[in-house]
Amino acid sequence: MAADLGLATPYVPDNTDPARSAAWWRSLTPEQQQSLLALHPELVGRLDGLPATVRDRANRLVLAQRLDGLEAGNARGSGLTYEQWGSLQSGLRALAERLDGEGGEHGEQPLLLLALDPDGDGRAVVASGDPDTADHTAVLVPGTGTTLRQVPGQLDRIGLLRDAGQQAAGPGQRVAVVSWLGYDAPEADGSVLTTDRAEAGAADLRRFTGGLRVAGGGHRSHLTVIGHSYGTTTVGAAAAGGAGLQADDLVAVASPGMAAEHAADLHLDPAHVWVGTARDDGVSLATGTTLGPDPTLPAFGARSIGIDTSGHSGYWDPGSESLANQGRIIAGRTPSPSGPHRP
Repeated sequence: MAADLGLATPYVPDNTDPARSAAWWRSLTPEQQQSLLALHPELVGRLDGLPATVRDRANRLVLAQRLDGLEAGNARGSGLTYEQWGSLQSGLRALAERLDGEGGEHGEQPLLLLALDPDGDGRAVVASGDPDTADHTAVLVPGTGTTLRQVPGQLDRIGLLRDAGQQAAGPGQRVAVVSWLGYDAPEADGSVLTTDRAEAGAADLRRFTGGLRVAGGGHRSHLTVIGHSYGTTTVGAAAAGGAGLQADDLVAVASPGMAAEHAADLHLDPAHVWVGTARDDGVSLATGTTLGPDPTLPAFGARSIGIDTSGHSGYWDPGSESLANQGRIIAGRTPSPSGPHRP
């Protein structure tokens, strides 16, 4: 928008250090903050470390502007095919409808758009609840084949996780759950057989969870990071690198491997690394091959949780022990254990 008005771009820090971004934002006057939100929402919304409500306001503007451009234009000269243009438009519209259609109790908005990148397969980070003020926060990292078009389905999952966490939490405690599609998830091809996509997204995930810690200020939420399928590989790569994810608990469901040899490599007490895979989940055919050892085996050193659901996508079935156990971990409680190791 600022470029359309012929205005120069002001200084905005690059998104490399959440603490520096947070300090920069606090140094601005309210008028400067409002001006940046109005004229450069794409620069503000991507900054890890800023308050979730600020990022939500900025990214909703980005979403609205991008949708307006798509609806007013066409694919010709855009570099996109007509199919890609239509897919992007429908994906963004579906996201906007979910964001606008889910009002919370007492008029609050429970969905916060923390990041948005419509290019390529698209990336989006959405929170159910405010992670800056929640007593318990979880981050769900999806796996193979997840694109911007699948984000509404991911929002259904984090809604179920939030409910499960809320049921397990103490009286008066608040729970927030984030869907983090902040990396280029692999397609169902050769890209799913290597750790390349996980390694490419690892620093971004570390920066995001570090930003949650910064944005929370003196308030420290109990933080759980949950990976599903190839998302567990991304979680493992992120947790093993740098200073880790600053999480209190890690959960890996349906993991083909966590890009680490042992739970002790994840910058976390192995007693707080939880794993589980359904007995009939087809991911078992690939587990322990190219993405790291099978994390459900005792040699990995993690703790197993009870899984009573079926298949690769049933881990969030309402009323299941699989979902309840994830909720218990989110709330800082001990989940029910699993039975014998799956065959």
